[in-house]
Amino acid sequence: MKLNKKKVSFLISGKGSNLFQILLNNFKKEYFYTVSIISNNLISDEIKKFIKVNRLKIKLFEKKSNLKSNYLKGSDVIFSVGYMKVINIKLIDSYNIINLHPSLLPKYKGLMTQKRMLINNDKEFGFTIHKVSAELDDGDIICQRKKKLSNFNEQEILKAHKDLEHKFVYKDLISYLN
Repeated sequence: MKLNKKKVSFLISGKGSNLFQILLNNFKKEYFYTVSIISNNLISDEIKKFIKVNRLKIKLFEKKSNLKSNYLKGSDVIFSVGYMKVINIKLIDSYNIINLHPSLLPKYKGLMTQKRMLINNDKEFGFTIHKVSAELDDGDIICQRKKKLSNFNEQEILKAHKDLEHKFVYKDLISYLN
């Protein structure tokens, strides 16, 4: 049994479906403490309701265009899960920040990964969790999950990709924290 649980903050920009899965899984058996959720947009009602109903003590920061260290205070690890903003170098140097990227890095750094996979006729898809560094999507790779590409419809690839993330991102986060 691990006595020293890590304290994790999350960065999101979108709906937060991966974060919601992480929160659900961690609620069942708390492997880490969630300190805060920071978004440059609104945090989904689903996530806010889950936090409220379960009386979780998580700080929420919404519509924050600039990431500041006071949002991350007390965090051992910052996990960027679909955060679509560049993180400044001062924060990168001060915190242990990891990122979920929707491609098998080093392929397809940046945006529109599924479109580029289709254009290049890739045979597999997946995601990478990596350390955040000064260069975009260039930090050390922590882990990758991949699956054979069996359909070349972009919407179906997006769904299959999200399913793969929902199945493994929490497990991979726990492995990293231990």
